[in-house]
Amino acid sequence: MPALLVQIALVVILVRAAYTVVRHFQTSSPDWFEAAFQVSIGIVSLWLLLDYF
Repeated sequence: MPALLVQIALVVILVRAAYTVVRHFQTSSPDWFEAAFQVSIGIVSLWLLLDYF
């Protein structure tokens, strides 16, 4: 059960990071540092999620 909760949390983190990056690029002047930070969060969460399977 705890492994399933961690996997759900990682999916939520990944989806939120992707959503935040898309929202940053829809603005007139995107904050590149924040976008890069969100991309790195998405990469790490995807890596951990794939490591669980």
